[in-house]
Amino acid sequence: MRTTRHIVTAILLSGLFCLAGRLTFAQQPAPNKHLMLVTSFGPGAIALPSGGDWKAELLTIYDDGRRPVAQFSKANSGLTVSFILFENLSGKPNAQGCREDAINPIVEHESKSITKRVDADATNSAGETLVTTAYLLSLGGLQQHNLFGFAGDAKTCAEIHVSNTKEAPDMEAAMKDLLADFRPDLSYRPSAMDYFVLASLFFKHSQPALAAPYYDASLQALPADAGSLMMRRVVTDQLVMSLGMSGDLKDARALAEKAAAADPDYPINYYNLACIDAEQADAKNAKVHLQQAFDRRVNVLKGESMPDPTKDDSLLKLKKDKEFWTFVAGLPRN
Repeated sequence: MRTTRHIVTAILLSGLFCLAGRLTFAQQPAPNKHLMLVTSFGPGAIALPSGGDWKAELLTIYDDGRRPVAQFSKANSGLTVSFILFENLSGKPNAQGCREDAINPIVEHESKSITKRVDADATNSAGETLVTTAYLLSLGGLQQHNLFGFAGDAKTCAEIHVSNTKEAPDMEAAMKDLLADFRPDLSYRPSAMDYFVLASLFFKHSQPALAAPYYDASLQALPADAGSLMMRRVVTDQLVMSLGMSGDLKDARALAEKAAAADPDYPINYYNLACIDAEQADAKNAKVHLQQAFDRRVNVLKGESMPDPTKDDSLLKLKKDKEFWTFVAGLPRN
């Protein structure tokens, strides 16, 4: 199995489906650039905390890939903060609709455990109005203080949820300070790199099904020019792998075939096809595609190396085919 390593904004990636040991892409983020939480399908972004005492705890997507969420904790404070971005399907083109969409199901489910609910408005540090909900959640002997803030327009909702389980005089003020710092940009149009960085994080943490829509969005956002060729190759490779790791071999093959037709000199397009062939027990076409890949091995990206097919889990599935494996063992090594 190959181990792809794309270094992008200091993120080290590794994969499970037909991954080849190679270093293919390096790009540094803009100075002081925050990681942006975005959806793979619409406008809006939340700049996530970085540095200081903040510790990232969770990055995932709720509701069938529709609500990306990032959760952080602050050292020695007892505070946890989550950020969620989602499509506004409430029927109300404002933050109030977003609040109803998010809070009402929680209250309905936890009605016996929620007390001291207060709905209000607040102003963030940019002078923008947020709608808020605060309540106390009591579960067993645990009491959790919760504060939510929402911004929203006709298309997008942005949510912050701050919680703590400590009784301290300054805790309420600390929670309100976090709310004041919440400044989502509902009109933000994500870049190809925004999508790629989030996809890479999902991929790194073995969530290829979550990564695939973001890699696809990154690919669609790239300009069709020569200057984007390297990035396009990298994103396409990652998307093919994400689809394959998710079990979607049909779409993985379609993408790899399209890439090979559009970029016939790049060897990894053919290598990916060979891996898909192997997953489908097709030794004949796997051999053809491997030969095509290694015939073009001089065209790997700078810093990239051809995979070692003898160590590839996908291809190893055909090891019992002696003729095929003799061919694989005879392929040139870098």
